[in-house]
Amino acid sequence: MRSLAERARVALECVLRAVVLAVLIWFLVRTILVQRHGAVEDATSASIGTKLARWSTIAAPSRVHVRIDHPPAGRDRDWLAALSGASTDVDWNGPKLVPTAISVEPRIDPAGGADVSVASPENAMTVLADTLGALDSAKATRTGVRGYIPKFRGIVDAMVGPVVARAARHDSIELHRLLVIGQAGWEAKFAVAALEERGWQVDAHLIVSPKGDVHQGRIADIDTAHYSAVVAIDSSAARYGDRIANFVKQGGGLVLWSPAARVRSLAAIAPGGAGTLIADEGEAVPDSAPRSGLELVPITALNPDAIVLEKRGGDVALAARRVGRGRVLETGYTNSWRWRMAGGADAQARHREWMAGLVALVASSGHRTVAAAPSDVAPLVTLIDELGPSKVSTESSSLDPAVVARWVFALACAALLLEWASRRIRGVK
Repeated sequence: MRSLAERARVALECVLRAVVLAVLIWFLVRTILVQRHGAVEDATSASIGTKLARWSTIAAPSRVHVRIDHPPAGRDRDWLAALSGASTDVDWNGPKLVPTAISVEPRIDPAGGADVSVASPENAMTVLADTLGALDSAKATRTGVRGYIPKFRGIVDAMVGPVVARAARHDSIELHRLLVIGQAGWEAKFAVAALEERGWQVDAHLIVSPKGDVHQGRIADIDTAHYSAVVAIDSSAARYGDRIANFVKQGGGLVLWSPAARVRSLAAIAPGGAGTLIADEGEAVPDSAPRSGLELVPITALNPDAIVLEKRGGDVALAARRVGRGRVLETGYTNSWRWRMAGGADAQARHREWMAGLVALVASSGHRTVAAAPSDVAPLVTLIDELGPSKVSTESSSLDPAVVARWVFALACAALLLEWASRRIRGVK
């Protein structure tokens, strides 16, 4: 009867024999698959450049699989697409890639700059950068990330994890004048002052009394050839109401203080109606939230297509809508001059920027195409468009096939030697 040690040795020999048999079967199956489908060659983001050169010169694989840590450069992506069109099946996967897209629009503002919009998953950290380095960062909301770059240097990158979307500005703007209409008072005076300080050329019609008006500049036809936007401070705009409405429908912009929305012709295009005045308390305007200390005529009865841009508490303070080819923005803040006069040391500059921002949201302009740097505004979308959706290759491994073959051959040889040695020790041939 065999001893326990001898039975264990026999069992080990059976296991080693099974290992050799499994390796031979694996080689047979792999050989059949390669003959039928061709070998699957792998690449990673780090090796893609070298592998592309090899696949296009030395080797001509029938199938390749690329594991991507970050979207490949445009040249490598186009090269992979060219392989796909040259009888090589290309598939890829990148589990860490997130959908990201960026848009850059020149701001309609004499100070220049650009508005940047980034689409990315909610709560994803988004970093904006230009050629000099990082500009700012923010967590994406449900509508993505929006920002303003006052000094735009040709390109801007939005980095979300390993994905970098790049945009360039492709056009410049040609500004027209502004037309300001209102009663001669503090609000109209400082609205004109803020816009002129920003660099706008302003025509104004200020009503002093029923029998006396003040005109600044020569008020031309209210059309997009002469004006980028109209600023209506109050109901004094009634005498221009129909012309302003037609101007907006043709593509012009209108910034409307809530009291002006009571004018019948302007009410038809306003984002909403004018509510009951909420007076300020006459206290100093706080630097941290300057508009919280201003009087407010809330925007009520919003049109179905109106978009709320700002609320103060439960009241709508800013809203906008499209009308025809133009845009209308309505503000409920009716004494913003107090911010400029009673705010902190930088109140004048902040009021000027805010006023210019309102105009920039609606103003129209001429556009002229300019030379732009290469961009990649939606890297993941472009990758899917050129190579198809990602998928995990079931036939590829994380190791080079030649390396795997050498290790498997060494394993088979070792198993054969061990079995032979064990049998010799037992005295069995």
